[in-house]
Amino acid sequence: MSDVRQLAAGVVCAGFYGMRVNAELKTFLREMPLAGVVLFGGNVENPAQVRTLTDEVRRLLSQPIVAIDQEGGRVARIREGVEEIPSALAIAAACAGTGSDELAREAGEQVAFDLRRIGANLDFAPVVDLALTRMNTVIGTRAFGDDPHRVAQLAGAFADGLERGGVAATLKHFPGHGSTSADSHLELPAIDEDEATLRARDLIPFAELLPSARAVMTAHIVTRAFDADRPATVSRRILTELLRGEFHFDGVCFTDCLQMDAIAKGIGSERAAVEAIAAGADCVLVSHDLELAARAVDAIALAAGSGELPAARLEEAASRVSRLRSALNAPLPLEAPAPFPGIGNRIGLAAVTVVRGEARAGAADVAVSFESPTTEGAQGAHVRHAALSDYASVREIRAPLDPPEEETARVLAEIGQRRPIVLMRRAHVYARQKAAVDRILTAHSDALLVSAREPFDAFDFPQARNVACTYGDDAPSIAGLAAVLFGGEPVRGVFPLSSNGAALARG
Repeated sequence: MSDVRQLAAGVVCAGFYGMRVNAELKTFLREMPLAGVVLFGGNVENPAQVRTLTDEVRRLLSQPIVAIDQEGGRVARIREGVEEIPSALAIAAACAGTGSDELAREAGEQVAFDLRRIGANLDFAPVVDLALTRMNTVIGTRAFGDDPHRVAQLAGAFADGLERGGVAATLKHFPGHGSTSADSHLELPAIDEDEATLRARDLIPFAELLPSARAVMTAHIVTRAFDADRPATVSRRILTELLRGEFHFDGVCFTDCLQMDAIAKGIGSERAAVEAIAAGADCVLVSHDLELAARAVDAIALAAGSGELPAARLEEAASRVSRLRSALNAPLPLEAPAPFPGIGNRIGLAAVTVVRGEARAGAADVAVSFESPTTEGAQGAHVRHAALSDYASVREIRAPLDPPEEETARVLAEIGQRRPIVLMRRAHVYARQKAAVDRILTAHSDALLVSAREPFDAFDFPQARNVACTYGDDAPSIAGLAAVLFGGEPVRGVFPLSSNGAALARG
């Protein structure tokens, strides 16, 4: 392998399918000295299995990055056998209630512990985007809030916990994904906010955290105030002049996955690999296709060989990645003692927030859960919904996310004369769910509404007497809700959006 191709391979991380290193993958990794690999849900069954997988990767690659998206909440690639952590917004609500950011720090350190047990050494977390748009479900509860300084504090605490636990943290998605409702997994979003607004808001968490960060991830977004035409991932103005020049970031700049439609259906994944490195990125991600990863390596090497990609730029990128790889920590034993066992449940309980009225329930009440399998870009398939009935003796009625009239009629008939506890999931997105909740409230004015995903639903029903939020429907969050409703636990959560939901409810 030529020196330039080896350099090119050293600035690419790739994902693959399967839970084992088969013969094809073994051959590929022996012949292609990648910077590392990225793990997804399709690589994961349980900690012991993943550890066997990553141990084999380490035998095939020298000092590899073993990266994973383990944010907590709905974006977590491994759940079995590890501490399940609620969403960033739940952490924010819990920390606001306790008056301390220690829960965020402890959550990060516990995540790092579990990642090192499975052999991962770099987490594509925390998210430092802001929750600015109620229709922005691609970010939503993945954000720590909408106040930029508070987001910097909480994301910084989570990142500090990761680093204390021996896992490299990655701030994402630069220069900010919070101002658009479009999902870059599916299309290329554009942000039209003026530069002054972005500097006073979206960029603040990055500005505060980047100087001491080891890694950052780009956003596949056109931020017109800085570059009118090019996505940030391939923009020299954003990745070199802004990220390096103004914010003095000297760590590794990862691209988001180049197979996402925002890039793949526009510039194209292979071409974007070249343009991203030229713009100032250091490591490109190709998350699901080894052949495409090989073509990206070839494209980078060809561009460097022809002079289109300056050799010095490729060498600089490879040097940064190599420096990071040499500083990553070894795995921990699978049976090592956890630093903060139960931290997920503590956060889930502490995050439960009452927006109005009270959150108490009894044995005669009935739960109504709006839920359906969904597939989202960042999360992938979401088919498992934690049930209130798993944690309390309560009958549960399930309805689709966007129920037709006959389903709403069925639900009302099944509720009968009992008081309903309504678990809403994006009623602000699904019009028929909102209509169903309105009908339930007309029949049962004492109903308790629970916004179980993004909390924006909580402000769409001014006639409701009792409204609460959990900021996620993961197991710790629903268990915490059950403990408050049926176990007499006090409500501790404080609503974590500085607007108190009013502006988001209108917009």
